[in-house]
Amino acid sequence: MNFNPLEHPVCLEFPRWLAETAWAQHVPFAMFLVSALRPQILVELGAWRGVSYCAFCQAVKETRQTTRCYAVDTWRGDEHAGNLGDEALLALRGHHDPKYSDFSSLVQSTFDEALSHFSDNSIDLLHIDGFHSYEAVRHDFETWQPKMSKRGIVLFHDINVRERGFGVYQFWEEVSAKHPSFDFLHGHGLGVLAVGAEIAGELRFLFKSDEREKVLIREFFFALGSRVEAIWQVQEKDREIFDYKKLVGVLRTYEEVVNKSKLLRGFRVLKDEGVTSFFKKAAGKDQTK
Repeated sequence: MNFNPLEHPVCLEFPRWLAETAWAQHVPFAMFLVSALRPQILVELGAWRGVSYCAFCQAVKETRQTTRCYAVDTWRGDEHAGNLGDEALLALRGHHDPKYSDFSSLVQSTFDEALSHFSDNSIDLLHIDGFHSYEAVRHDFETWQPKMSKRGIVLFHDINVRERGFGVYQFWEEVSAKHPSFDFLHGHGLGVLAVGAEIAGELRFLFKSDEREKVLIREFFFALGSRVEAIWQVQEKDREIFDYKKLVGVLRTYEEVVNKSKLLRGFRVLKDEGVTSFFKKAAGKDQTK
């Protein structure tokens, strides 16, 4: 097996953008793949909160490639991903646009509508992560396959999910029998498919690996990906603690305001001691002025 991760050190970097995702464990491989393939055009179908897509973009920038990147999504969510409000795309743009807009575009569109904007045989790397039914993923692959270049690589996320109507695993079993392929089982599963007539030299080890080598490759990227996910979980806990402390601070401030309020003190006297006591205390205060 001819694989030296130190030849692609970007896979060891920590992603600059993380949000709620099932993709965190695949970020190191995404960065490696960009470094090894050096795609001219990269397209992601289904960006959601942008974790996988920003990992691709980060790798493009860090390795100083001339890749053009496109994320295609309606950013409205679906039955499997859940509904997304405008805040998801706004948050993604807040990170993406200042860093990557010179070579990357967020395309708010359906996958079918975006097809006409790409020439046949032009896309080197396609990531399919849209609606996850068997029919949907098959449609996405078949409609976009003519756009793939002679060195094209297609990624399928969620090939190891067998619930909630997910059918990617079924389509993966079919298509991986027809093309050179490699599959990762962690992080809901990620399938890597070589659909072009040529395989980039830096990637040949992936598709020619024997069973022992496959285990080593999977374990290597699982270890890197688990580190990313673990750090993300710690960051989330820190944010939750910070939000809790902020809430406690707000409640304490509110309590102080309530305790110092003459009006609310008057209401408490009315409630606890009655109208007569309220007016007696009010009269007493007036006499002391």
